[in-house]
Amino acid sequence: MKNYASIAIGINQYEFLEPLSYAQQDAEALHNFLLNERNFSAEQCLVLSDNTSIPIWEQPTYPSRENIIDIIEGFCQKELQVENCLWYFFSGYGVSYQNQDYLMPIDGNPTNPEATGISIRKLLEDLSKSPVEEVLVMLDIKHSRLTGMDNQLGVQALELAKELEIPLLLSCHPNQVSEETSALRLGFFTAALLEGLNSGKCTTLKNLDNFLSSRLPELCTEYLRPKQNPLMMVNPTDKMNQIILPQKIRVDSNSDPEKARTTKQVSNPIKTSMTTKNTQTEMVNGNMNNNTVASQVNSQNNIKKVEMSENIAQNIQSDKSFLQKLIVGSSLTSLVLLLGVFLTNKSIFFSKQIVGEGNLPTMKTEEDNSSEATLPPSPVVSGSKNQSTANTSSTTGNEQKQEESQLSANQLILSEAVTVLNSISASSFSRAIIKASEIPQSDPVYPEAQNHIERWSLTILDIASGRALKGDYDGAINAAKLVPRNIRPIYQEAQLAIGSWEPQLAQQKKANEGFNEALLTSAKEQIQPGQASSYIKAINEARKIRSGEPQYEEAQKLIAQWSNTIFSI
Repeated sequence: MKNYASIAIGINQYEFLEPLSYAQQDAEALHNFLLNERNFSAEQCLVLSDNTSIPIWEQPTYPSRENIIDIIEGFCQKELQVENCLWYFFSGYGVSYQNQDYLMPIDGNPTNPEATGISIRKLLEDLSKSPVEEVLVMLDIKHSRLTGMDNQLGVQALELAKELEIPLLLSCHPNQVSEETSALRLGFFTAALLEGLNSGKCTTLKNLDNFLSSRLPELCTEYLRPKQNPLMMVNPTDKMNQIILPQKIRVDSNSDPEKARTTKQVSNPIKTSMTTKNTQTEMVNGNMNNNTVASQVNSQNNIKKVEMSENIAQNIQSDKSFLQKLIVGSSLTSLVLLLGVFLTNKSIFFSKQIVGEGNLPTMKTEEDNSSEATLPPSPVVSGSKNQSTANTSSTTGNEQKQEESQLSANQLILSEAVTVLNSISASSFSRAIIKASEIPQSDPVYPEAQNHIERWSLTILDIASGRALKGDYDGAINAAKLVPRNIRPIYQEAQLAIGSWEPQLAQQKKANEGFNEALLTSAKEQIQPGQASSYIKAINEARKIRSGEPQYEEAQKLIAQWSNTIFSI
């Protein structure tokens, strides 16, 4: 029987690189899923991230280069057996240097990856030397925040995976980048991966590849991001049918009465497994947490809830026949009452008018009375009352038309709000939010409009974060200010982001001021009187100063002056 183990590494706060937003969350989310949903061994399910400091086998789990290498060598060589199936997941930066791929640990320096990075060759060779029968390596390393686009990153990793016959899954192709989003609080690759694993459709490598190849680019498009296409290398190809997840054990006692009668007998093992599971949940990287006692108390409470649920189920079963009788009796009573109402008001249903004199009932013969003795007397309906009924019906119809008209109008407003999104910009999403906010709370379309508004607000914050990562702090702040105040959690997150970007913007402006002064000085030095080409070079230098930056107005004056000089020449 296979034992499933995993190593999940996710790093946000790098020492020498721009921080990532959700790499740590990627690793922790996958770790929690495998541990809690797929019953991976708690002692063989490791997570290394910015937040982890609990040692495993007296080794620290802080994701530095030394610690990652030591844990891979020690864990894979000493703790795993032949029957193990190992998942290795890394979310963070990667670099390609002299045609060699490297993972960047938290202390990795991209200027010296040979000394500070983790060679993918060494990683895959160490995994191939381990006694485990099956390995799956997943790398989310093509993040756009690293300087420049490296189309070679991942190429060597694929070649090594083919050579060493280790299944490898990359989050995107070498000519693409791997994106994150605040809307999901995860990277797109991890979000699609967890969705596939939760669906139960990804039990083999082939299933996983098919699901991600379809879902990942679809998810990127859904959140208005460049497409990512995952890339899997499996050699030999018959490994595509390799089982990668343990099967869930399900007990269905509802389909068989005999099983239903034995539910009470099965409850004790269930209680025991619940206690065990709660105890395992308190294990972090093979170590017992200080909250174990509280966990055991909670497990006892859960057992009591199970017993209460069993008693309730028995009561419901015993009352089932009574409820059926009650329903049948109520239905018959309702039919009798409806029949009485119909017979009492049959003149109205058949649009007949019974006109009397004054308020007296019409006279009937003895024959008539005898024939209708069992029926209640028909009410007298005057012409004025008919008119009132007609007016009421007309009023009700008008109200319904008005409501339908109002509904269609608000639906049109929401449609117009969606059509405002003609470009992927923060301002277009802001205009869409303003438009959708016109729909009143009492309208049926209101919940749908609010869902759109919340999603668009997250997208605005995502756009702002993207600008900040590119160094455009001014644009990032302006975009974040468009998040509406009434969407409180997202608005508060936007305000915190603005607070962190403003000092960097001030520092950037100060640096730009000196840079732009040097740029204008360089432009002036280009000028040679009487030579139009020298003025053109000076103008091109001055145009590098953007609107809103220091020295911009002076640069524009000089450009106008030098343009006139060129015309004179």
